[in-house]
Amino acid sequence: MSVNEGRTLLSLLIPSSLTEESPDLRIKTYKVGQVARAASIFRVDEIVIYKTPIRDDSKFISTVLRYAETPQYLRKEIFPMQDDLRHIGVIPPLRTPAHTVTENEEYREGIVTKVGSDGNAWVDVGSDSPAMLRDAKNVRKGQRVTVRIYSRRPLTVHLVKRSDVPLYWGYDVRIVNTLHDALETEGLRIATSRLGEPLACEKLSEIKSNTRDKVCVAFGSPSMGLEQLLHDEGHKLEDHSDCVVNSIPHQGTATVRSEEAVYITLGLLNLIW
Repeated sequence: MSVNEGRTLLSLLIPSSLTEESPDLRIKTYKVGQVARAASIFRVDEIVIYKTPIRDDSKFISTVLRYAETPQYLRKEIFPMQDDLRHIGVIPPLRTPAHTVTENEEYREGIVTKVGSDGNAWVDVGSDSPAMLRDAKNVRKGQRVTVRIYSRRPLTVHLVKRSDVPLYWGYDVRIVNTLHDALETEGLRIATSRLGEPLACEKLSEIKSNTRDKVCVAFGSPSMGLEQLLHDEGHKLEDHSDCVVNSIPHQGTATVRSEEAVYITLGLLNLIW
């Protein structure tokens, strides 16, 4: 059974200004790592970074998120040395099933290391030797792939879709130009705001009854909420969301950090999905 079969596909919408409060690269890296960790704990399928005029750290945020999601044995091949990853050691390991390499694992993430003239390819899947990928007509050297092992001696694999893996297999990352673009999606759109309706039992029940195959949860920037961000783009939040919720209605601090809001909100929503 596919992990997506009967399960809500979850998208997380975060701003490119997520790191605007943190001039220090180490702190910025840690902050993004916390979002990656929360996304993995609560089985987020996609993280969408929408650009804001406040600050555009979308490239940095995307790089750190993708690095965190990539199994350790593939990182050196996929991510060359770069300034954005100077403090990457501060992020917590995700320890998702895709990062686990044992003899009993049936599915692996890999990177194509060689494409032969005979139509076969070789894939690094974290084993002592590369795996053979037969009939590899549409792959290229350096491409990241999801594979299923069907022979161990010799080590042979075939391609599969990530959605076919019967485990939570990590998240994808993409960047869009505006918050409006991020909210132009199918499924249930949940916006978070201090002005929203408390995310209590009654609201959770309502959301559960209206849940569709796909749900996106949007968060504003540290200095500007979703209402103002959409207003500045010429749109209204009520026209581009199905519900607006406040997951911390009685907060004891003047502010709640973005990564904290992500943890709290996804933790509550996790109770119904």
